[in-house]
Amino acid sequence: MRITARQIELFQMAYRHRSTRKAADALHISQPAISRVVAELEVEMGVALFDRAGRKFEPTAAAHSLQQAVQKHYQGLDRIRDTATQIALGTGGHLRVATVPAVADTRVAIAAGRLMAEFPALRVDVVVLNERAGLAALREGRVDCAVVSSDPGDPNLACTRLTDLDPVAIVPRTDALADRSEVSAAELATRPLITLTPHSPFRRAVEMMFDRAGTSFQVRAEAETQTALVHMVAQGAGCAIVDANILRSSDTAGVATLRLTSPLSWPTRIATLSASQDIPGLRRFTAAVLDTQAPGSSP
Repeated sequence: MRITARQIELFQMAYRHRSTRKAADALHISQPAISRVVAELEVEMGVALFDRAGRKFEPTAAAHSLQQAVQKHYQGLDRIRDTATQIALGTGGHLRVATVPAVADTRVAIAAGRLMAEFPALRVDVVVLNERAGLAALREGRVDCAVVSSDPGDPNLACTRLTDLDPVAIVPRTDALADRSEVSAAELATRPLITLTPHSPFRRAVEMMFDRAGTSFQVRAEAETQTALVHMVAQGAGCAIVDANILRSSDTAGVATLRLTSPLSWPTRIATLSASQDIPGLRRFTAAVLDTQAPGSSP
Protein backbone atom coordinates (compact mmCIF):
# COMPACT_ATOMS: atom_id res chain seq x y z
CA MET A 1 0.00 0.00 0.00
CA ARG A 2 1.44 3.37 -1.06
CA ILE A 3 1.09 5.77 1.88
CA THR A 4 3.45 8.71 2.36
CA ALA A 5 4.56 10.52 5.48
CA ARG A 6 2.93 13.68 4.11
CA GLN A 7 -0.44 11.92 3.80
CA ILE A 8 -0.16 10.73 7.38
CA GLU A 9 0.74 14.24 8.58
CA LEU A 10 -2.28 15.79 6.85
CA PHE A 11 -4.59 12.96 7.96
CA GLN A 12 -3.53 13.47 11.58
CA MET A 13 -4.22 17.19 11.42
CA ALA A 14 -7.65 16.62 9.84
CA TYR A 15 -8.39 13.96 12.48
CA ARG A 16 -7.31 16.23 15.32
CA HIS A 17 -9.31 19.27 14.19
CA ARG A 18 -12.36 17.45 12.74
CA SER A 19 -12.19 20.03 9.96
CA THR A 20 -10.19 20.35 6.74
CA ARG A 21 -10.35 24.15 7.01
CA LYS A 22 -8.94 24.23 10.53
CA ALA A 23 -6.33 21.62 9.60
CA ALA A 24 -5.31 23.65 6.56
CA ASP A 25 -5.03 26.83 8.66
CA ALA A 26 -2.84 25.01 11.19
CA LEU A 27 -0.51 23.76 8.43
CA HIS A 28 -0.65 27.05 6.45
CA ILE A 29 -1.83 25.32 3.27
CA SER A 30 -5.03 25.57 1.24
CA GLN A 31 -8.16 23.69 2.28
CA PRO A 32 -8.49 21.94 -1.13
CA ALA A 33 -4.95 20.62 -0.73
CA ILE A 34 -5.70 18.85 2.54
CA SER A 35 -9.09 17.63 1.28
CA ARG A 36 -7.38 16.16 -1.77
CA VAL A 37 -4.76 14.32 0.29
CA VAL A 38 -7.39 12.88 2.64
CA ALA A 39 -9.43 11.73 -0.37
CA GLU A 40 -6.31 10.13 -1.91
CA LEU A 41 -5.66 8.26 1.32
CA GLU A 42 -9.26 7.01 1.38
CA VAL A 43 -8.94 5.80 -2.23
CA GLU A 44 -5.64 4.06 -1.43
CA MET A 45 -7.16 2.29 1.59
CA GLY A 46 -10.55 1.71 0.00
CA VAL A 47 -12.47 2.90 3.08
CA ALA A 48 -14.08 6.16 4.23
CA LEU A 49 -12.00 7.89 6.90
CA PHE A 50 -14.42 10.75 7.59
CA ASP A 51 -18.19 11.14 7.66
CA ARG A 52 -19.02 14.15 5.48
CA ALA A 53 -22.81 13.99 5.85
CA GLY A 54 -24.26 17.49 6.02
CA ARG A 55 -21.68 19.84 7.49
CA LYS A 56 -20.03 17.14 9.57
CA PHE A 57 -16.45 15.93 9.25
CA GLU A 58 -16.28 13.17 11.84
CA PRO A 59 -13.75 10.31 11.86
CA THR A 60 -15.07 6.84 11.05
CA ALA A 61 -14.06 3.60 12.77
CA ALA A 62 -11.31 3.18 10.17
CA ALA A 63 -9.92 6.63 10.99
CA HIS A 64 -9.82 5.86 14.71
CA SER A 65 -7.89 2.66 14.03
CA LEU A 66 -5.47 4.40 11.66
CA GLN A 67 -4.85 7.19 14.16
CA GLN A 68 -4.01 4.65 16.86
CA ALA A 69 -1.57 2.95 14.50
CA VAL A 70 0.07 6.29 13.69
CA GLN A 71 0.48 7.12 17.38
CA LYS A 72 1.89 3.67 18.12
CA HIS A 73 4.27 3.49 15.17
CA TYR A 74 4.97 7.14 14.50
CA GLN A 75 8.54 6.49 13.40
CA GLY A 76 7.70 3.41 11.33
CA LEU A 77 5.92 4.29 8.10
CA ASP A 78 6.15 0.70 6.85
CA ARG A 79 4.31 -0.53 9.93
CA ILE A 80 1.67 2.16 9.44
CA ARG A 81 1.24 0.97 5.85
CA ASP A 82 0.83 -2.60 7.08
CA THR A 83 -1.78 -1.54 9.63
CA ALA A 84 -3.61 0.53 7.00
CA THR A 85 -3.77 -2.57 4.81
CA GLN A 86 -5.18 -4.61 7.70
CA ILE A 87 -7.81 -1.93 8.40
CA ALA A 88 -8.76 -1.91 4.71
CA LEU A 89 -9.19 -5.70 4.80
CA GLY A 90 -10.97 -5.76 8.16
CA THR A 91 -8.25 -7.98 9.66
CA GLY A 92 -6.69 -5.35 11.93
CA GLY A 93 -7.40 -2.14 13.77
CA HIS A 94 -9.47 -1.39 16.84
CA LEU A 95 -13.25 -1.74 17.09
CA ARG A 96 -15.19 -0.36 20.04
CA VAL A 97 -18.55 -2.02 20.58
CA ALA A 98 -21.37 -0.92 22.89
CA THR A 99 -24.00 -3.54 23.66
CA VAL A 100 -27.15 -3.92 25.71
CA PRO A 101 -26.71 -6.38 28.62
CA ALA A 102 -29.05 -9.04 27.16
CA VAL A 103 -26.51 -10.14 24.53
CA ALA A 104 -23.25 -8.92 26.06
CA ASP A 105 -22.28 -12.22 27.67
CA THR A 106 -23.24 -14.36 24.69
CA ARG A 107 -23.50 -13.26 21.07
CA VAL A 108 -21.35 -10.14 21.30
CA ALA A 109 -18.62 -11.68 23.47
CA ILE A 110 -18.51 -14.82 21.31
CA ALA A 111 -18.27 -12.81 18.07
CA ALA A 112 -15.53 -10.57 19.49
CA GLY A 113 -13.55 -13.55 20.74
CA ARG A 114 -13.79 -15.44 17.46
CA LEU A 115 -12.63 -12.45 15.43
CA MET A 116 -9.64 -11.74 17.65
CA ALA A 117 -8.65 -15.42 17.64
CA GLU A 118 -8.77 -15.45 13.84
CA PHE A 119 -7.12 -12.05 13.34
CA PRO A 120 -4.45 -11.31 15.99
CA ALA A 121 -4.02 -7.74 14.69
CA LEU A 122 -7.68 -6.93 15.35
CA ARG A 123 -8.77 -5.63 18.75
CA VAL A 124 -12.44 -5.56 19.79
CA ASP A 125 -13.37 -3.77 23.01
CA VAL A 126 -16.85 -4.40 24.44
CA VAL A 127 -18.63 -2.02 26.80
CA VAL A 128 -22.03 -2.83 28.31
CA LEU A 129 -24.45 0.10 28.13
CA ASN A 130 -28.20 0.45 28.08
CA GLU A 131 -29.76 1.22 24.70
CA ARG A 132 -29.94 4.99 25.11
CA ALA A 133 -26.38 5.29 26.43
CA GLY A 134 -25.04 3.01 23.68
CA LEU A 135 -26.61 5.09 20.91
CA ALA A 136 -25.35 8.28 22.54
CA ALA A 137 -21.82 6.84 22.66
CA LEU A 138 -22.13 5.94 18.97
CA ARG A 139 -23.28 9.41 17.94
CA GLU A 140 -20.50 11.00 20.01
CA GLY A 141 -17.82 8.82 18.42
CA ARG A 142 -16.93 6.96 21.63
CA VAL A 143 -17.83 3.59 20.07
CA ASP A 144 -17.91 2.34 16.48
CA CYS A 145 -21.16 0.38 16.70
CA ALA A 146 -23.96 -0.30 19.16
CA VAL A 147 -25.91 -3.53 19.57
CA VAL A 148 -29.44 -2.48 20.51
CA SER A 149 -33.03 -3.68 20.26
CA SER A 150 -35.07 -0.78 18.89
CA ASP A 151 -34.47 0.85 15.51
CA PRO A 152 -33.52 4.45 16.41
CA GLY A 153 -35.00 5.76 13.16
CA ASP A 154 -32.02 8.09 12.70
CA PRO A 155 -31.07 8.82 9.06
CA ASN A 156 -27.44 9.26 10.17
CA LEU A 157 -27.33 5.69 11.50
CA ALA A 158 -27.41 2.41 9.58
CA CYS A 159 -29.10 -0.56 11.30
CA THR A 160 -28.67 -4.24 10.50
CA ARG A 161 -31.41 -6.51 11.85
CA LEU A 162 -30.11 -9.62 13.58
CA THR A 163 -31.99 -12.77 14.52
CA ASP A 164 -34.44 -12.22 17.36
CA LEU A 165 -33.60 -13.63 20.75
CA ASP A 166 -35.21 -16.92 21.82
CA PRO A 167 -36.62 -16.18 25.29
CA VAL A 168 -37.29 -19.09 27.65
CA ALA A 169 -38.29 -19.37 31.29
CA ILE A 170 -35.88 -20.89 33.80
CA VAL A 171 -36.84 -22.15 37.25
CA PRO A 172 -34.88 -23.84 40.05
CA ARG A 173 -34.71 -27.63 39.81
CA THR A 174 -36.57 -27.73 43.12
CA ASP A 175 -39.57 -25.78 41.76
CA ALA A 176 -42.78 -27.69 41.04
CA LEU A 177 -42.67 -26.33 37.48
CA ALA A 178 -39.30 -27.97 36.81
CA ASP A 179 -40.92 -31.16 35.48
CA ARG A 180 -42.91 -29.20 32.90
CA SER A 181 -41.86 -28.50 29.31
CA GLU A 182 -43.70 -25.17 28.97
CA VAL A 183 -45.18 -22.41 31.07
CA SER A 184 -47.52 -19.44 30.57
CA ALA A 185 -47.19 -15.85 31.73
CA ALA A 186 -50.10 -16.40 34.13
CA GLU A 187 -48.26 -19.30 35.77
CA LEU A 188 -45.02 -17.34 36.04
CA ALA A 189 -46.94 -14.49 37.67
CA THR A 190 -47.38 -16.73 40.74
CA ARG A 191 -43.59 -17.04 41.15
CA PRO A 192 -41.02 -14.46 42.30
CA LEU A 193 -39.19 -13.27 39.18
CA ILE A 194 -35.56 -12.17 38.89
CA THR A 195 -35.31 -9.68 36.02
CA LEU A 196 -33.00 -7.34 34.22
CA THR A 197 -33.16 -3.71 35.35
CA PRO A 198 -36.01 -1.41 34.19
CA HIS A 199 -33.90 0.44 31.59
CA SER A 200 -33.32 -2.85 29.72
CA PRO A 201 -35.38 -3.21 26.50
CA PHE A 202 -35.53 -6.96 27.20
CA ARG A 203 -37.13 -6.20 30.57
CA ARG A 204 -39.68 -3.97 28.82
CA ALA A 205 -40.50 -6.78 26.40
CA VAL A 206 -41.09 -9.10 29.36
CA GLU A 207 -43.38 -6.52 30.97
CA MET A 208 -45.38 -6.27 27.74
CA MET A 209 -45.79 -10.06 27.66
CA PHE A 210 -47.35 -10.01 31.12
CA ASP A 211 -49.52 -7.00 30.14
CA ARG A 212 -50.88 -8.87 27.10
CA ALA A 213 -51.67 -11.82 29.37
CA GLY A 214 -53.64 -9.48 31.64
CA THR A 215 -51.45 -10.12 34.67
CA SER A 216 -48.44 -8.68 36.50
CA PHE A 217 -45.30 -10.22 37.93
CA GLN A 218 -43.49 -10.15 41.27
CA VAL A 219 -39.96 -8.72 41.14
CA ARG A 220 -37.81 -10.73 43.50
CA ALA A 221 -34.57 -9.02 42.45
CA GLU A 222 -32.90 -7.25 39.52
CA ALA A 223 -29.50 -7.80 37.88
CA GLU A 224 -27.54 -6.20 35.04
CA THR A 225 -26.76 -9.32 32.99
CA GLN A 226 -28.50 -12.53 31.99
CA THR A 227 -25.58 -14.56 33.33
CA ALA A 228 -26.38 -13.19 36.77
CA LEU A 229 -30.04 -14.18 36.35
CA VAL A 230 -29.06 -17.77 35.57
CA HIS A 231 -26.76 -18.04 38.58
CA MET A 232 -29.35 -16.56 40.95
CA VAL A 233 -32.06 -18.93 39.70
CA ALA A 234 -29.66 -21.88 40.03
CA GLN A 235 -29.30 -21.03 43.73
CA GLY A 236 -33.07 -21.17 44.17
CA ALA A 237 -33.69 -17.44 44.50
CA GLY A 238 -36.56 -17.30 42.01
CA CYS A 239 -37.49 -17.74 38.35
CA ALA A 240 -36.36 -15.72 35.30
CA ILE A 241 -36.88 -15.20 31.59
CA VAL A 242 -33.65 -15.26 29.56
CA ASP A 243 -32.32 -15.75 26.05
CA ALA A 244 -31.90 -19.49 25.46
CA ASN A 245 -28.43 -18.81 24.07
CA ILE A 246 -27.14 -17.78 27.53
CA LEU A 247 -27.78 -21.31 28.77
CA ARG A 248 -25.12 -22.70 26.43
CA SER A 249 -22.36 -20.79 28.19
CA SER A 250 -23.60 -20.86 31.81
CA ASP A 251 -23.71 -23.50 34.52
CA THR A 252 -27.29 -24.74 34.23
CA ALA A 253 -27.10 -27.74 36.57
CA GLY A 254 -29.45 -26.04 39.03
CA VAL A 255 -32.05 -24.78 36.56
CA ALA A 256 -34.82 -26.25 34.43
CA THR A 257 -35.76 -24.66 31.09
CA LEU A 258 -39.38 -24.22 29.98
CA ARG A 259 -40.77 -22.98 26.69
CA LEU A 260 -42.96 -19.88 26.96
CA THR A 261 -46.52 -20.34 25.70
CA SER A 262 -47.12 -16.58 25.89
CA PRO A 263 -45.65 -14.70 22.88
CA LEU A 264 -42.46 -12.77 23.61
CA SER A 265 -40.26 -11.38 20.86
CA TRP A 266 -37.11 -9.31 21.26
CA PRO A 267 -35.21 -8.16 18.16
CA THR A 268 -31.55 -7.23 18.08
CA ARG A 269 -29.82 -4.80 15.74
CA ILE A 270 -26.34 -3.46 15.12
CA ALA A 271 -26.27 0.31 14.59
CA THR A 272 -23.34 2.15 13.03
CA LEU A 273 -22.80 5.62 11.66
CA SER A 274 -23.97 5.60 8.04
CA ALA A 275 -20.50 6.61 6.86
CA SER A 276 -18.93 3.66 8.72
CA GLN A 277 -21.31 0.87 7.72
CA ASP A 278 -19.05 -0.35 4.91
CA ILE A 279 -15.87 -0.39 7.00
CA PRO A 280 -14.57 -3.97 6.54
CA GLY A 281 -13.90 -4.49 10.26
CA LEU A 282 -17.47 -3.58 11.14
CA ARG A 283 -18.79 -5.82 8.37
CA ARG A 284 -16.72 -8.69 9.76
CA PHE A 285 -18.05 -8.07 13.27
CA THR A 286 -21.66 -7.96 12.07
CA ALA A 287 -21.14 -11.22 10.17
CA ALA A 288 -19.57 -12.80 13.25
CA VAL A 289 -22.54 -11.83 15.44
CA LEU A 290 -24.93 -13.22 12.83
CA ASP A 291 -22.91 -16.43 12.72
CA THR A 292 -23.29 -16.95 16.48
CA GLN A 293 -27.06 -17.00 15.94
CA ALA A 294 -27.12 -19.57 13.17
CA PRO A 295 -28.83 -22.89 13.98
CA GLY A 296 -26.30 -25.29 15.43
CA SER A 297 -23.72 -22.56 15.95
CA SER A 298 -21.53 -23.46 18.88
CA PRO A 299 -21.22 -20.96 21.74
